[in-house]
Amino acid sequence: MSSDLNTQIRAAAGLAIQQMIRHKGGNVFSWEEIQRGFEVDGKKIFFATKAAGIFKPKELTDDAALSIKQVTPSRTGRSAPYDDKELEDGAVSYSLQREGEKSPFNRQLQEAYRRNMPLIYLRGIADSLYEVFYPVFVEEFSFQTNVARVVFDQPASEATLSRVDEVPVEYSYGIKKNRRHQRAFRKRVFMAYGLRCALTNLPLVELLEAAHIIADSKGGEASVRNGIAMSTFHHTAYESNLMGIDPDGKVILSEQVRATRDGPMFSHGLLEMDGRTMRFPNYPGHRPNRDFLAQKFEEFIKEQK
Repeated sequence: MSSDLNTQIRAAAGLAIQQMIRHKGGNVFSWEEIQRGFEVDGKKIFFATKAAGIFKPKELTDDAALSIKQVTPSRTGRSAPYDDKELEDGAVSYSLQREGEKSPFNRQLQEAYRRNMPLIYLRGIADSLYEVFYPVFVEEFSFQTNVARVVFDQPASEATLSRVDEVPVEYSYGIKKNRRHQRAFRKRVFMAYGLRCALTNLPLVELLEAAHIIADSKGGEASVRNGIAMSTFHHTAYESNLMGIDPDGKVILSEQVRATRDGPMFSHGLLEMDGRTMRFPNYPGHRPNRDFLAQKFEEFIKEQK
């Protein structure tokens, strides 16, 4: 198989995942949905397999993994086979198979790391239910610790890292940790909302932002339940308390906005939102925390007095 066909298969896999997320309006899928796979030249190819956490379909000949899967216990009280942990700085510590360098699966993940290839990450959240992310990348890989460090965006280039590392060590670490933390939050929120704006259904991620309900500066957590995918326009209005969202997801505009008339974009883009209800993620566990919405809405109401 040519390298071009390998590239075609990987691109088709990524596109299929994004289309699934958009179609469903979120990134949580049953194993049955995941097993439908995708097609290249009329041939079905799988995203993953139940038999192993690290997967490369036989159609790929470049020796690098296509996906990694994190499992959850299938019975109450049963331990997961590997100690996979989400780290606070927006990365995942993914345990390799116990065979170390002898495992062909581990070597496939090592090859994906070596070539900085995008991977599909399936995070088990319940029996046969997975939160799916694409793309993720392996930032660090070690047979000594038997752990791969997975990040939600492509690792920075050496040039970028060297520039950041020119500043004092503690400050440099804080910069990199915060960037990764924010990138992970952004990606998780976008995917939870099906790569669309929760208010307008706008599908262009280039025009979307992950709005914090409770701001970082006020102690807001970096969880999906503290985020809403919005266009840049609506995010600014929400953050500035020109627009509020009540605990039921109802959009309320400030009197200042209601009194403003300034052309079709303002009218259709903001005025017509008044009284509408935002679209929630299809997976209940990703829906905004009502207490967070209530706290932010109270702040909005106070601004109107």
